[in-house]
Amino acid sequence: MTAILICGGTLSAAFLRKTTEQYKDAVLYAVDGGLNAADDAELLPDFLVGDFDTADAALVERYEERCITLRHRPEKDATDTELAVDEAIARGADEIILLGATGSRMDHTLANVHMLYKMLLQGVRGYIWNENNRMSLHKESFQKQTKDMFGTYVSFLPFWGEVSGLTLKGLKYPLDHKTLTAGISLGISNEVKEEKIEVSFASGYLLMIESQD
Repeated sequence: MTAILICGGTLSAAFLRKTTEQYKDAVLYAVDGGLNAADDAELLPDFLVGDFDTADAALVERYEERCITLRHRPEKDATDTELAVDEAIARGADEIILLGATGSRMDHTLANVHMLYKMLLQGVRGYIWNENNRMSLHKESFQKQTKDMFGTYVSFLPFWGEVSGLTLKGLKYPLDHKTLTAGISLGISNEVKEEKIEVSFASGYLLMIESQD
């Protein structure tokens, strides 16, 4: 089951509608201020999650009668997005897409990237999408068809520490058993050149960012 979390970062109604149309059976979670974006896109979430300190109060009052509302106290030890991730996993999601997870608040953006790690450890496919990028985190080698890529450009970064034995095929700049370490930009801005890319590595957690611009 796919869950789409509509978060309170930068998110246009057009992009939100376009993405949810690709996943018509997905369960929709409006996470606090993400309810504003859901309303702009004329979407009815299945769940509302948050302390609702950034959502429009009138919207919350109107939607909580139509959605399952999971209200949390403002004083808590987890972000609203993390609580929504936990809820989606508990309800059986095996794929979670975070929309509106990036924006002007870098602390929240980085915390949301860390949600990819949390999901990965629990066996859930996790993605962060915005209009120009798609992020995913990997702990095992994988292949990807070019037609399924989000854009022409792709970058690879170690999530922390290092990724060892990284081999890239099907890209403009191939690698052969290289080690990516934190603080080095070797894996940035590669380009897809073949119908399939192959990404293999021996150890570590590899962050992949597909970009359209």
